[in-house]
Amino acid sequence: MMRTIHIPWAAWFDESRLELELPPDSIIDFYSLSDAPPLSEEHFRLKTKDLCKLVKKKNPTNILIVVDDLTRPVILEPLLKTLVDELHSCGFKTDQIRFLIGLGAHHPLSKESAAKKLGRQIVENYRWINHDPQETEPTGLQWGKTEFRLNKHYLQADFRVVISGLTPHSFAGFSGGAKMLIPGISDLGIITKTHKSVLMGFMGKLGEVEKNRFRHVIEEMVAQVGIDFFIGVVINGNRTIADIFCGDFKEAHRQAALKARQLYTTEAMSNAPYDLLILNAYPKDTELLQAENAFIPLKSADGTLLKEEGMVLVTSACSEGLGYHGLFGPGGLLYRKPRPLRFLKGRQFLFYSPNITPEEFKTIFFEDYPFFSDEKALFNYLKKNLPERARVGVFPFASLQLVRP
Repeated sequence: MMRTIHIPWAAWFDESRLELELPPDSIIDFYSLSDAPPLSEEHFRLKTKDLCKLVKKKNPTNILIVVDDLTRPVILEPLLKTLVDELHSCGFKTDQIRFLIGLGAHHPLSKESAAKKLGRQIVENYRWINHDPQETEPTGLQWGKTEFRLNKHYLQADFRVVISGLTPHSFAGFSGGAKMLIPGISDLGIITKTHKSVLMGFMGKLGEVEKNRFRHVIEEMVAQVGIDFFIGVVINGNRTIADIFCGDFKEAHRQAALKARQLYTTEAMSNAPYDLLILNAYPKDTELLQAENAFIPLKSADGTLLKEEGMVLVTSACSEGLGYHGLFGPGGLLYRKPRPLRFLKGRQFLFYSPNITPEEFKTIFFEDYPFFSDEKALFNYLKKNLPERARVGVFPFASLQLVRP
């Protein structure tokens, strides 16, 4: 009899469960998240109570609210509904409130996609704008020899609210905070600068914000441009909001990062190292170009999770297929032919998704890595190549899950 695991699947789209079959003698450890109770509308009002005070003090004629896109998994609709209600109670009309989607170099959202992030009521009644790296203006600042240009709608707004979910990030420590501006609403020059610096190994660290040189650099620049009110959002595994932290963008982000680290961290496991790690990309499983976020448990574990001869299986719905990134996608400024992943140190890497083609897979991952779009073919491969009584570690929310060695 086969062993079956159930893992969450297709954030923003199907929101279902994938049944994955493993060899019958597998010894499975399933590592989930410690979810917190989702915040209520009343909690949102209490947490954002200082917003109206600040708005009344500055007396702006318009307000711009910056949010992240669908590659970031937080469901913002309940929070945004409370927020606009609060702004209306402060005397602001619908046409005085706008939304800017911080895409960085990602693909612009359609109306349907924007409704998933903002909510149907906001998309139908408020003006919302996709960030365009070409719609930027100079800030008067430089990063080395690179001019810092920022979204013109942001620079022209009287009052700027920035909202971002926090998820573990390979070089920014956690997403959000100053990163919502750099590279979130910057021009391609700055977007390229941020990614080149990290690719060359100059700065950045997974899950670390206090001693993170990359974050310190972008925070210094953002402080000179200004964020009037920041909301850092920590999510549960099902993408509901576990907590929010409001106020100064740097301080609130630090507090949110502490809470995120608490919720997302799995302690060292007595049964490691494993013969097989199953890293499910949910809730960042919208596209192939985001699938590498699933490696977070392995990268954070400092080599303690996987046997020398072990294998890694990444699963991702890739509901939007290959996806888009202006730098790293095919034809992008920093695109390179895929090579073996160095951090795997020669271990086997497998990938499963029913929504991409082998050709798409090979544009992002090394061509010799086995790719599966059929569950039965994957099962047969595992049955043939795993040892008897294989130890299997499953991370169903791998793009969120940090492992403490």
